[in-house]
Amino acid sequence: MADTLEELLAHWLPRQRWYPRKGDSGAADQLVIEGELQLPSADPAVRFRVLFVRVGPADSSLLLQIPLSLHPPEQREGTGVLKNKAPHKAGFIGRVAGASVYDGLGDRAFLQAWLDLLDDSLQGDGAAVTFSAASGTGAAAAVEGLRSWVHPEWVDLNSAGLGLGAVSKVRVVGTEQSNTSVIFELDGRPVIAKIFRVLHPGDHPEQEIGAALAALSGGRRVPQVPALRLAVKTRLKDTTLFVVHDFVPAARDGWTFALAAIAEGEDFSLRAHGIGKTLAHVHRGLAESLGTHDQDAASVARFVDSLSARLQASWDLVGFAVGPYGQQLQDVLARLNQITFLPPLQRIHGDLHLGQLLHQATAGDDAGWYVLDFEGEPLRPLAERSRADVVLRDVAGMLRSFDYAGAQATATGTTSHAAAAVWVENSTTAFIAGYDSISGTRIDKDSALFMALWLDKALYEIAYELQNRPDWVWVPVNAVRELFETRESGVDVGLNKLAPMAVDAEVLARISEGTYYAPHSVLGAHLGGEGFATVRTLRHLAKSVQVVTNSGEYPMTHEHGGIWVAVVPVEDSGKVPDYRLDVGYADGLQRCDDPYRYLPTVGELDMHLIAEGRHETLWTVLGARVQRYHSELGDVIGVSFAVWVPGVQAVRVIGGFNSWDGRAHAMRSLGGSGIWELFIPDIAAGECYKFEILAENGQWLQKADPMAYGTEVPPLTASCVVESTYSFKDGDWMARRAKSDPHNAPMSVYEVHLGSWRPGLSYEQLAKELVDYVQWLGFTHVELMPVSEHPFGGSWGYQVTSYYAPTSRFGHPDQFRHLVDALHQAGIGVIMDWVPAHFPKDEWALAKFNGVAQYEHSDPQLGEHPDWGTLIFDFGRNEVRNFLVANALYWFEEFHIDGLRVDAVASMLYLDYSREEGAWSPNRFGGRENLEAISFLQEMNATAYRRNPGIVTIAEESTAFPGVTAPTSGGGLGFGIKWNMGWMHDSLTYMAEDPVNRGWHHNQITFSLVYAFTENFMLPISHDEVVHGKGSLLRKMPGDRWQQLANLRAYLAFQWAHPGKQLIFMGTEFGQESEWSEQHGLDWWLAENPSHSGIQELVKDLNQSYASTPALYELDNVSAGFTWLNGGDTENNVLSFIRWDKAGNPLVCIFNFAGVAYEGYRVGLPSLGAWKETFNTDLSAYGGSDVRNVGDLQAEAEPWDGQDASVRLRIPPLGALYLTLSDPTGR
Repeated sequence: MADTLEELLAHWLPRQRWYPRKGDSGAADQLVIEGELQLPSADPAVRFRVLFVRVGPADSSLLLQIPLSLHPPEQREGTGVLKNKAPHKAGFIGRVAGASVYDGLGDRAFLQAWLDLLDDSLQGDGAAVTFSAASGTGAAAAVEGLRSWVHPEWVDLNSAGLGLGAVSKVRVVGTEQSNTSVIFELDGRPVIAKIFRVLHPGDHPEQEIGAALAALSGGRRVPQVPALRLAVKTRLKDTTLFVVHDFVPAARDGWTFALAAIAEGEDFSLRAHGIGKTLAHVHRGLAESLGTHDQDAASVARFVDSLSARLQASWDLVGFAVGPYGQQLQDVLARLNQITFLPPLQRIHGDLHLGQLLHQATAGDDAGWYVLDFEGEPLRPLAERSRADVVLRDVAGMLRSFDYAGAQATATGTTSHAAAAVWVENSTTAFIAGYDSISGTRIDKDSALFMALWLDKALYEIAYELQNRPDWVWVPVNAVRELFETRESGVDVGLNKLAPMAVDAEVLARISEGTYYAPHSVLGAHLGGEGFATVRTLRHLAKSVQVVTNSGEYPMTHEHGGIWVAVVPVEDSGKVPDYRLDVGYADGLQRCDDPYRYLPTVGELDMHLIAEGRHETLWTVLGARVQRYHSELGDVIGVSFAVWVPGVQAVRVIGGFNSWDGRAHAMRSLGGSGIWELFIPDIAAGECYKFEILAENGQWLQKADPMAYGTEVPPLTASCVVESTYSFKDGDWMARRAKSDPHNAPMSVYEVHLGSWRPGLSYEQLAKELVDYVQWLGFTHVELMPVSEHPFGGSWGYQVTSYYAPTSRFGHPDQFRHLVDALHQAGIGVIMDWVPAHFPKDEWALAKFNGVAQYEHSDPQLGEHPDWGTLIFDFGRNEVRNFLVANALYWFEEFHIDGLRVDAVASMLYLDYSREEGAWSPNRFGGRENLEAISFLQEMNATAYRRNPGIVTIAEESTAFPGVTAPTSGGGLGFGIKWNMGWMHDSLTYMAEDPVNRGWHHNQITFSLVYAFTENFMLPISHDEVVHGKGSLLRKMPGDRWQQLANLRAYLAFQWAHPGKQLIFMGTEFGQESEWSEQHGLDWWLAENPSHSGIQELVKDLNQSYASTPALYELDNVSAGFTWLNGGDTENNVLSFIRWDKAGNPLVCIFNFAGVAYEGYRVGLPSLGAWKETFNTDLSAYGGSDVRNVGDLQAEAEPWDGQDASVRLRIPPLGALYLTLSDPTGR
């Protein structure tokens, strides 16, 4: 949960495609809410806000419009929020100020409120909204009330009293760049609203052009443009917020239409001819409505200078990606500067491509086209987009779009390179002919002006692709290269097809060093001229290299610093051939594969989900995963590596397979996601590796993989490639688990430290010895102290460095799976300690993973733990939260773990935990709660229970924080069970007293029943109670050895009978003498002593009694399952109570914590009849004095302890009794 909306938006905005400042950190000084519109809501619990947010430094800031819908936390996605295939539009943004925040444009109720402004706007007086400017901004913000432009037909409609009607059939359009479109109906009239995300003061082209076309005589004179119906603007600075146009029904967008035509082999010439005619009609209408402007010599010079400067600036920005064509650019500029005449300038579209067209089926093949979106290139300033321009700019844009369509079809395999090239050429020719037929002009593609405009568009595309879709940058890059090569040769493209595609020397140098962020854009195979591909590979120390394909072998030439290059023929047009490399080294020839010929193993949906913090199976995407592919030259086995490392210059994979030299295995950056990826063929499971990271400050870091599935045995620190081949055999257990309710079922837990239970045992050996022992004792569950890999054994596993790797100290991850499987087959559940609260500062692990705070919070008050010298996760960062939530799911789903006991929850919940005054800052409400950590825990619990029915999550939480086990839907943390630390502390303090003094401390043994049903509790006697000088549980007891053992027996019986689940630490079950140490095993020899083996037998019988007595678990968590008999006999140190099952059957429990026995001690009973003693801790078999009650105990009709019946009993010293009816059915 974010503390403020600014903080929430700072994380969310950079991940939106329309966000104009990719790469910004979103720091507080770069994001300011300047003002907002508050729309009325029919539901008082729901708020609709339109924020106006200023981002970026003062000299280049931008204003964004961010519609938000704020719902109560219990309203989840789907409650009034539109379902849409594009989750970033209808999606959940985060939680703040006790509200769930959604992008408003995905919320039907929000849209109705926003579009209800239409009726008000028709009055010309703006809308019924509340505006507020953010305090302290020093400005009136960008808005101060609203006004509107309305199409005359709608004004007439409203004047007639017809109104616009209710909004219906709302649908958010699935793609967006700088705006979001929403299709809806007003009383059956289909319209489309475009809401602008990036705002600019002044008349917006959409509104200006729409109004101008509407004003033409005869009404709608340009039928090729859907009519603008309404524009809503701010009164201050005339900033357009949204516009509404007529919607063209039953139409396909031009991009989809064109791709379908290519795929089906259809000739698109007539369609392209129609596009040309349509554009010419639109240009004519714009000229008539907004006029044209003849250019004198000075104006021509200014235009040429501006275009030249823009071309040079673009080249300076992206020329490195094109290659060494600087001289060719200068030739283009020289020709451009010779221009002395321009055609008249006029308003144009400004960003025309196939996606800006709609086609509606008509009788004529060249008709039915509509032109949309007259806002110009969205990243350019509004004033620049509104200028008059040459119509050739739109023509050049359409030709570039034809080229993109051909490239898309080729890349997806729907057609061949040759067929796509013919399609592009035919469409281009037909389009120009159609345009010329209406405009009366002749377009010359070879003219200096046209070539400059075409190049301007292509360089803009390269900049866009590098920023947003690096894997697509080859389309405009190849086009620019072909243009330059054509100009140089003086003939058609293809003269230089046997020459390798050129690459900038600086880029080659960086690739050789392994420091280039996009090595795949150069290395590997790249289609070039018709029928050929350029192949580059990086092979340091190679003496020779040749490319081997099905068609032959092709020698490579050394180009620079270990980079070798060759041009090879392409047999299957449009597809890179399958190839291998024969690499000659000093010691011989090696045939190998090329890592840089493979597509990314991380998809766009994966990246989106990770950025949103919602990838629930993160381990299937990141980390090191063995992959298998089929290819013409043979099957391929290799490993895909993927890691999240934002804000760095380069990432490399190092390992034994490359002699720990990462230069040969630089990873590619996947856009702005922060994810780096590389598939390395010819390596397999068992390899050790790390990531080598070049931080922003120029420092190289070597880091273990945060998502590693295995590691070297500590103290070694490398990650290991793991491929699981284990097949679980616990299907019956898992089926039962999915139908069970662990919170109201028996749960007696044996806590184990695997390394010291019996030192030296492996996972495989534990699967036999531990399983047999726990099964013999009758425990329902084991709880394993942290299994996740940790470098320091003395931390007992609570300082984790590899959250996804079972410790390698005891074997392979599959052997750990076998241990879990064996426990399940023996009927024993598995709980594992999980440590999301903090992690250690080891420099090779998570700490400062990218050179600065990445996993940890950057603020030391939130990111460092003063007690433990560790770091605290940034729970509010989407990717970090995703890392942890997915980790919890990983153990449940990949290892069949049945429960997670979450360590140190209290340290997560409070900002002031272990901090002095002044060392912490309150949350936004002025409180001490860590709202982001709370939100994380809620999400973890809700997701775990949703995906894995029957599991349990357990909180080690030592404070009175409310609702730890309450459902998240009611604002609780959502845990299934909470450790009852109060019971543990009070009861142990009581037991440490000599029996003669216990009467003065009686409240400490009874107080836990005051709050026993406020949460679902577990009663823990854990490892923490038998270390650090606290002594063993046995040694905490007063008196001589017999009394100590008797106290221990009585205390365990009290624990088992008390409401709640039970947990004891290993060794407690036989009366471990010495304090526990992870460096030594348990004192197993004590179990050979009858007095200690008696404790084992007692625990075994307690577990048997517990599992067979529903009164001890069925109503564990409600007061109906418990009745006091006598909790106040301080004089005798005796307490008694009844436990009930759902059928009303009682279990009477009596505890004597005095050192003497009592004869004829009267105890109340809930009914008359014959009763019997079913459990007695003082039996000689357990090492007791054998004070017992033999045979049936007949209840007397004498009221006692608030009951109608009672019985006199023999109560053993330091002992406990359980009584049940001899015949419950005859009661």
